[in-house]
Amino acid sequence: MIAWSCLPYRAEHKFDITAHKKILIDIGHVCQNLYLAGESVGCGTCAIGIYDQRLMDEMLALDGEDEFVIYMAALGKKIETTPRSQ
Repeated sequence: MIAWSCLPYRAEHKFDITAHKKILIDIGHVCQNLYLAGESVGCGTCAIGIYDQRLMDEMLALDGEDEFVIYMAALGKKIETTPRSQ
């Protein structure tokens, strides 16, 4: 499991009201690169947008207000399967 967290106030002073949009777009790009990197080494990736926010912030010792988990992904080795004969 990979979890990305963010500190929105670091972007808010620079990007004003568009900061949150830019954070979300950037994390999407980062996760897409994880998909590409994973494929190159025979791994599968699954992005996770719905998770227990409080539990994840607590597990990672984040305060949940200034810094919090924004996105997650599971990454793992693919199981090679042989195709069924028909």
